[in-house]
Amino acid sequence: MRNTTFSDQLHDMWRTRPTRLPNRGPVAGVAAGIGYRYGVDPVLIRVAFVVSTIFGGAGIVLYLAGWLLLSQSGDAASPAESLFGKGASSESRTKSIVLVVGLAIAVSTMGPVGVGLGGSGLISTLLMLGGLWLLHQRQPIPPPLPDGGYGFPSSVTGYPGTGFPTGAFFPGAAPTDLYSPYTRLPDSYVPDPPVEQSPTPAEPTTQGPSLRKDTPPATGENTATAAFERAESRSATDADQTNVIPIPGMPPSWDPLGVAPFAWDLPEPTSASPVAVQVERRRSRLTSLVLGLAILAAAGAGAAAVADTEWLTPGRISAIALAVVGVGLVIGAFLRRGYGLLVITGPLIGFTVLASMIGPIDFENATFGESRWSPTTLTDLKPEYSVVLGAGKLDLRSLDLTKNTTVDINVKLGTVEVILPEDLNVQKNSTMFSGEVTGMPDGLDGGADGTDGPVLTLDINSRFASVEVHRG
Repeated sequence: MRNTTFSDQLHDMWRTRPTRLPNRGPVAGVAAGIGYRYGVDPVLIRVAFVVSTIFGGAGIVLYLAGWLLLSQSGDAASPAESLFGKGASSESRTKSIVLVVGLAIAVSTMGPVGVGLGGSGLISTLLMLGGLWLLHQRQPIPPPLPDGGYGFPSSVTGYPGTGFPTGAFFPGAAPTDLYSPYTRLPDSYVPDPPVEQSPTPAEPTTQGPSLRKDTPPATGENTATAAFERAESRSATDADQTNVIPIPGMPPSWDPLGVAPFAWDLPEPTSASPVAVQVERRRSRLTSLVLGLAILAAAGAGAAAVADTEWLTPGRISAIALAVVGVGLVIGAFLRRGYGLLVITGPLIGFTVLASMIGPIDFENATFGESRWSPTTLTDLKPEYSVVLGAGKLDLRSLDLTKNTTVDINVKLGTVEVILPEDLNVQKNSTMFSGEVTGMPDGLDGGADGTDGPVLTLDINSRFASVEVHRG
């Protein structure tokens, strides 16, 4: 057993990457190529692209990237490689440039964590790439290309950097006389018809000794001489009339190596009884129907979320789609159908859990990257400071607090530092979810001059983040 590193697995994934099959797909054949390469229904691949496009726009980015990086069946290079002069592609140079521009626009609109959907862009991308890695672990060896039948040589696959297995790996593979670990053996052995060997006829003797009846009986020495002559004559006659021992011919079909000539006279084995042909079951439409209903439900909930419905967060939208898929699984359990729903259930559960843990994001007040705030008056002090992804620093040492004020600090992913003056009255309330708040403990802290005067209340909500509050 060979242990490979993760980098080796990524290199092997790129070496055996899928080939686009435009003749089997409605657009560029990316989903059809991925489905054929990894033995998955292309409809499920298209559904995954659509769902990831709805939740963050990752699907359109990955599809355009696949269009650029995957070569078409029969081409020597992908459109991206042809732009750099590394091979010829059936896609024109103009179309390749348009694809590059479209990919750049799609990436910019998706953003680091999606557009208005709580980190769904990054999460959808990671889930899609993780699913592709799992598919490669399931089927690391690429099958022969379907286009053109047996038009490719046995050592050329159309997959860059790899070759076909010698035997027929999938139905429709090119036949070959070579034997390898991937050669498919017959289900039953049918012997060849026996070869009939005609016996060699004995040639009659044209001339032989004869005993004359008129010979007088011999006595004494003459008797011994006559007996010897008769015995010699009889042996010569027997030798002439005996058939020559036949040389064994071709062995029967059940003994091709000829290791059991003593049993060649046994009857030929009877042929195996024919195997009953199993009637192919009709393909169920339950999977496609349930996935279509789940997409419609998620799209409707997403449209309602765009119309300023605060309750419909990304986690709840995906939960609605997951509920539809769950109902389909229950129905399929009774009908023994819909096994394809299990493929989409795992990634959908993962997205629902992560989106629920991160929660909704207010993009009007949220910040990305590194930020610093230094308010000096109540007018400059905002009621809420939010960090979605990055680091923030709130410096209140110059703040002139004249009345009781409450400030909310929400941190999703990152770190925030809050610096307070020595004599400011602070009421600190912390809510943590997979994060930490350090420094000043929760409760009322009056500072160096006691608790007289106005109080600043800090309501801190930390999710996968670190918040530090201290006096400076």
